[in-house]
Amino acid sequence: KLDYKTQTATKKIRRILPKSFFQMTEELNLKDIWRERNINEKQYKFYSNRHASWSRIDMVWISAESLTNIQNIEIGTSIWADHNPIMVVWKGQRKRFRWTLNNRILKEES
Repeated sequence: KLDYKTQTATKKIRRILPKSFFQMTEELNLKDIWRERNINEKQYKFYSNRHASWSRIDMVWISAESLTNIQNIEIGTSIWADHNPIMVVWKGQRKRFRWTLNNRILKEES
């Protein structure tokens, strides 16, 4: 279900994504990062004059296993477009690599 809020109490429109989308997210174990991090928060960024409603239409979906690799996620603001930038910060893991000679490239002299 989309994050959605109508301004008129009489409107009973329910905005949902296609069933096939939810089947795909379930099969691939995908999660909406922002929603996972902000379970109870409402941050509507798109206003539809036609429907007199607010919704959050910009999302980033990743595998559930990758959720622990996310340090931060923010939805930015855009004054030029309907969509907003989403900034995702991955946890950096510095790995120390030690150079070693690849013995396979050495040739023995006969």
